[in-house]
Amino acid sequence: MRGSINYQINKVFVESGIFCPGESKHANKEIARKNGASTWSDLGRELKIYSYRTAEVYKDTWHDFGRWAKEHLGIKDVEKYTGEHIKAYLENRIADGVKYSTFERECSALAKFENALNLWSEKNGKTAEYNFRDTIKEIKAEAREILDKSVESRAYEDPKSLISEIKDEMHKTIASIQYEGGARINEVWQIEKSDLKGIREDNITGEQRGYIEVEGKGGKEREIAVSVETYQKVSEILEQRENMKFDKDEYREALKEASLLSGQDYTGSHGLRWNFAQERMEELSEKTELTYEEKLQQISWEMGHERADITEHYLRR
Repeated sequence: MRGSINYQINKVFVESGIFCPGESKHANKEIARKNGASTWSDLGRELKIYSYRTAEVYKDTWHDFGRWAKEHLGIKDVEKYTGEHIKAYLENRIADGVKYSTFERECSALAKFENALNLWSEKNGKTAEYNFRDTIKEIKAEAREILDKSVESRAYEDPKSLISEIKDEMHKTIASIQYEGGARINEVWQIEKSDLKGIREDNITGEQRGYIEVEGKGGKEREIAVSVETYQKVSEILEQRENMKFDKDEYREALKEASLLSGQDYTGSHGLRWNFAQERMEELSEKTELTYEEKLQQISWEMGHERADITEHYLRR
């Protein structure tokens, strides 16, 4: 499509039929349910925009995204937007440290932008199909972990004391993997024997570490490094069972109990990733000559992020 980004987005908004101020959202929701929509995502794909206020807010986000995509990604044609472009924009918003409520509203707007583009494509006899929602769902989970500022920092005051108070050896090992390797709870849950990659030197600090391959968000694989002791415990567990799958609710309860016993506030399993980021930064500062930006990028990669500046959120104290 030709024209300025603002012109193109306005054209999609007007010509797609996404804005239906005279229709009942409730009635259309019931119709969508009768047509088979069973989840909020299904309903979102079927519904349009019915409020002038919502239309104004959503359009503002579309324009913000469009201008950003042109400036940073070189995308000048709104018909060429993909889920990867949406992801890049939302990762940038996370890095900006926006409030989670703001981020959530922008996600809703961009999900509705998917509807508008699909409607516009269909009305103009185009073959393009747009799917932003899968990407948005993935990145929202990440944002919820990072942008929740209900506490200044989610790192535990004394993670080693916390882990020592965990009674169950399986739960203790899971917590150690999160703390030492910066792994997400779902990444630990999926570890199998074939994911054990051996013991070798950390190529940055030179220390002996055990390496485990994990599958992160979007199916991206990476290796995390844990202490030799933790690596051997994981190996022992996997000699007895097929994988590291565990009851996540029971694990969280174990962390809550250990928090109480060690005299710390419970900040969830993700708090251990905050500890990893902060201690890894200290380690890289003491043992390497990396610049601040290089350390941020290294830690981001180790935690399964791409953008270096996302790490800064984990460094808040």
